[in-house]
Amino acid sequence: MSSRFVNLFKKDDLDEQRAFQRKVHGMVSQLYPDRIFSLGDDPLKLESDETVYGLSNLNAKYLLSDQTPATLEMLIREQFDVVFRSMAPASSDLAWEEARNYLMPQLMPAEFVQMAPVALISRPFIDSVVLGLVIDSETSYQYVNVEGRDKWGIEANEIFDAAFENLNQRSQGIELMAFPGENGFFIVNTRDGFDAVRLLSQEMRNLVAEHIGSPFYAGIPNRDFLICWSATGDADFQGKMRQQISTDFDEQPYPLCRLPLSVSLDGTIEIAAATKPDARAANADLN
Repeated sequence: MSSRFVNLFKKDDLDEQRAFQRKVHGMVSQLYPDRIFSLGDDPLKLESDETVYGLSNLNAKYLLSDQTPATLEMLIREQFDVVFRSMAPASSDLAWEEARNYLMPQLMPAEFVQMAPVALISRPFIDSVVLGLVIDSETSYQYVNVEGRDKWGIEANEIFDAAFENLNQRSQGIELMAFPGENGFFIVNTRDGFDAVRLLSQEMRNLVAEHIGSPFYAGIPNRDFLICWSATGDADFQGKMRQQISTDFDEQPYPLCRLPLSVSLDGTIEIAAATKPDARAANADLN
């Protein structure tokens, strides 16, 4: 089973979270001196000019790292640079002819889209999770917003189509782990930011079905992980898979959904039967 499904740290140590919040506050104040940050009541949030910046994903990454000051600075720059770029009034300075080459679909918490300072392009997916779009080039990572779409003068359907074409191209030759059999499962864990959304690719679903049959179950506990497993597996296997997804959802950065999904022959994806919605994804700060 994937080593990602292990208990690496506690989530509820308030004193440690407060200490981390203060540490990040001091560092971001130095790294971004043109912005004024304050400590929020929530120990995993900072505030600036009526904008709330979540630290949950940053904290999870830090706890999984060597926890040195240099690493924390790198992680802070990675997260906050993306946040500030996403607040720009337009999606990109790129013309459509160039931007379309870098478009990628991405699953993200609905709460993130609702709280974004600009209107992002998105589509509903499942409870608390939506499908969004990003521009992902060697020099830029930016969310596609409504103003950018209007600037291009391109319909949303065409933008999403281009994004999935790019996703399928990037997925060629990636490392996959397939374990056929009665309790078969299939893992995608490239950590490129687009593992979970690969479930929405017909090409990927067909590949999964070749190995473990169809219909099948799938888990997208976080943005950087996709696991699919046989619907014919025994009860013990089914229980372990569901528990592992829930654990990963609690512990890893960029959480999406703790519940298993049912993937049908016709491509329908929905919350699997006999489960109840659980909304921790609302606490996901940044996808």
